[in-house]
Amino acid sequence: MNTHSQTRQTRFNWIDQTKGLAILAIVMFHFFQNYPERSQLISILDSNGAKLGYAAVDIFFLMAGLNTSYALISKLQKNQIEPIKTKWKSWLIKRLYRIYPPYILAVILSCLLYLFTNIKINLNLNFFLSFIGIAGIRFQSINPGFWFFTVILEAYLLTPLMFLCCKNKPNKILILGIIGAIITKLLAFYFLIDDDTNTYLFFLQNNFIGSYLFQFCLGLYWGFIYAEHQTFRKIDFIVASILFSVGILIYAILTIFKIKYIYMLGIDMLFTPLFFLGIQTVLFRLDKITKIGRILSFLSLLGIYSYQIYLIHQPLYFVLLPKLNYLIQINNYLKIGVCLMIVSILMGIYVFSFIKIERFVMKMFATVMNKQN
Repeated sequence: MNTHSQTRQTRFNWIDQTKGLAILAIVMFHFFQNYPERSQLISILDSNGAKLGYAAVDIFFLMAGLNTSYALISKLQKNQIEPIKTKWKSWLIKRLYRIYPPYILAVILSCLLYLFTNIKINLNLNFFLSFIGIAGIRFQSINPGFWFFTVILEAYLLTPLMFLCCKNKPNKILILGIIGAIITKLLAFYFLIDDDTNTYLFFLQNNFIGSYLFQFCLGLYWGFIYAEHQTFRKIDFIVASILFSVGILIYAILTIFKIKYIYMLGIDMLFTPLFFLGIQTVLFRLDKITKIGRILSFLSLLGIYSYQIYLIHQPLYFVLLPKLNYLIQINNYLKIGVCLMIVSILMGIYVFSFIKIERFVMKMFATVMNKQN
């Protein structure tokens, strides 16, 4: 790798915008998923939104990997050091410091939200495991969306091991991700056939990194590539297009024979690479068009605070949607739009307040740590 190349850009608009699109897809999916009245329209929006939601989560894990490796490589290039010599303990502490305080704060505020609106909380083992970010095998007790935290925590814990085992070679990291993900999906399929629903769901998605290992490792791999070339290569687009074509073919065959397919059992690995490259290409070009600058700025803002939005948005749905559905007595189709508008406004206020509280807590925590040192 050329360590004498020009200084690398530390933040890219398209990265924040991609995260913004992903969190927007997830927020919309969860809205229709949790909407109380299960009309035909809501069912259609829910089922189609689920596809976007799952794809968006894949993008998040890919971005997490890309940001991780790109930051490591950029630091090397700044210091002109060829081999990756990272103090992994310090690296991991910084990652935990970044993700844990917002998570704990989100847990506390979600519980308070439930308490004041008389939503029952079961103080069982799953609750305490969820509180510390390690959910039980069955489900998250506080917020089903918190599984994402457990999996991203596992990804960060695995990162030093992957770099050390693969000797910092991006190709080996990618191969490791492919093998690990395939094994996980085969195990999920086995337990699906065996009618062991809990174990099947665990390997498929819930609280386990295995099914997202490919996306994360692909991100790690592409972080190396982007740090060196400041763009994605032609070969990346070719391979991604081939994988996507195979995925479309499998999808078409399953549809023709009316076989129900599960996106997470392998089609995600075929679709995600081209989804990501396509989004990056479009956003990179749109960023040069001044007329849509405000829209892109809004997406960037969503992307910057996507982690916070993800942590707190679903409990707000649990609290608000049943009440709004009861209070608003108008045409069902119009009610969906009104509920969406009200929830969006209140969510904006809630996210803004959460970020303010988070900054205050982090500032207080930093003050205490500095005094102790």
